[in-house]
Amino acid sequence: MKFIMFGRNLELSFEFFPPRNEREYDSYEKSVKELANFNPAFVSFTDGAGFSKNREIIRAVEIFRKFSNSEIVAHITSCDKDKTDVDKIINTYLENKIDSFLVVRGDCPRDEFLMDIDDLESTNSEFEYASDLIAYLKQSNIEKIGFGTFPTGHPEDDDINQTLTTYKIKVEQGGLFSATQLFFDSQEYLNFRKKIDVLDNSVPTYAGIMPLISYEQAIRFAKICDIKLPKKLEDGFKQCNSKDQERSFGIQYITEMCNELIEENVDGLHFYTLNRYKAFNEIYKNLDEKFKN
Repeated sequence: MKFIMFGRNLELSFEFFPPRNEREYDSYEKSVKELANFNPAFVSFTDGAGFSKNREIIRAVEIFRKFSNSEIVAHITSCDKDKTDVDKIINTYLENKIDSFLVVRGDCPRDEFLMDIDDLESTNSEFEYASDLIAYLKQSNIEKIGFGTFPTGHPEDDDINQTLTTYKIKVEQGGLFSATQLFFDSQEYLNFRKKIDVLDNSVPTYAGIMPLISYEQAIRFAKICDIKLPKKLEDGFKQCNSKDQERSFGIQYITEMCNELIEENVDGLHFYTLNRYKAFNEIYKNLDEKFKN
């Protein structure tokens, strides 16, 4: 099996979630067929808290593989699992030729399809933090381990320095690459990257990008992830007089943000697709050409 070198090369990647029903599978297959044409360096699949709720990740992966040979990265939430759970999950994934993993604690979902955590009655103390699970995977001879990070600071942290300390611990425990929670200001990512480069400049931190198509969507995801919307973004949406105008503005805003990141040699753009492709297609058309080369 190939070993992808997660690097700092303006890489493109996508995140999908396993569909919940047959209707969603039809839409999902259309989307992955389209997005596979962009040759992503890797694609990740979210894991709803509780392995029983992963909505058939393996089936979703098999469909994607019909159209692409890109590296598959499986999310694993840490807060709801014990070692027996993790061993079972890892063995299942390895049997299906999935050996790259992205570890998140599970308490601050990056999209609506990770919100199953609200159903949990308690967390599992064996992996209270994502770094605990990273260490366990490393001890289990798993090499390709990624983790989530927070360019504006983790909601539970006192300040950004605490977030940076956690980042460093995850790297020391075996984290090979990271992907950020979504953000809507390129400078937030760039400022964060400068700080983490002081700690460790070998681990790529891919910018988590959410294509925006409405003001309601922007508010909703900002609330989920406990981040603030930039005034420029809010003002732009408020000036729109229709859903079509909102969509046009949102796509333009995210496109410009991506180009600002590309100009500063972002490690990579990791798009949270929500299993859709049209918004990404619109963004991609106007991205800086050096990202496409």
